[in-house]
Amino acid sequence: LLEQYKKGLMQQLFSSKLRFKDENGKAFPKWEEKKLGSIGSIVGGLTYSPDDVVENGILVLRSSNIQDRVLTFDDNVYVNVSKEDFNPVKESDILICVRNGSKNLIGKNALITKAEEGFAFGAFMAVFRSEYNNYLIHYFDSDLYKKQVHRNLGATINSINGSDLKKFKVPFPSKEEQKKIADF
Repeated sequence: LLEQYKKGLMQQLFSSKLRFKDENGKAFPKWEEKKLGSIGSIVGGLTYSPDDVVENGILVLRSSNIQDRVLTFDDNVYVNVSKEDFNPVKESDILICVRNGSKNLIGKNALITKAEEGFAFGAFMAVFRSEYNNYLIHYFDSDLYKKQVHRNLGATINSINGSDLKKFKVPFPSKEEQKKIADF
């Protein structure tokens, strides 16, 4: 029930039907609509071969590591690559599945915590890096985002490419209202 309640609230927030007020009880400024590419960057994942897989090496985050929007470490792959050959995840990055055999998994995501910094991520994944990710992680859980993902799926391969992801439109409130939404 709590999950359904949250989902309903998120729908109302991202459609601007529900708005927060500032500490003086006044309405925040009208929301803008921005493209993801204008408020952050997309980082591609590591391509590796089966020969690169080892028992102990650099952990590669894959879609199977994202369960219910958090990272789990039940199904790990490690590769033998040097630190210069990949872009490690950073705290507050949003890890996104951009290619998968199952189209239902495209778009699933998780927020990277401090404890997960430094891991690699596979080529079927991407990272969205922005100073607004504490707000955007909630957008990435909305039906608005999921509709854009499914509208942009490739015809033959279940994927969304970085240039399409950059074009996704995001309802974008003031920084103060973003903080209220994230805290809420």
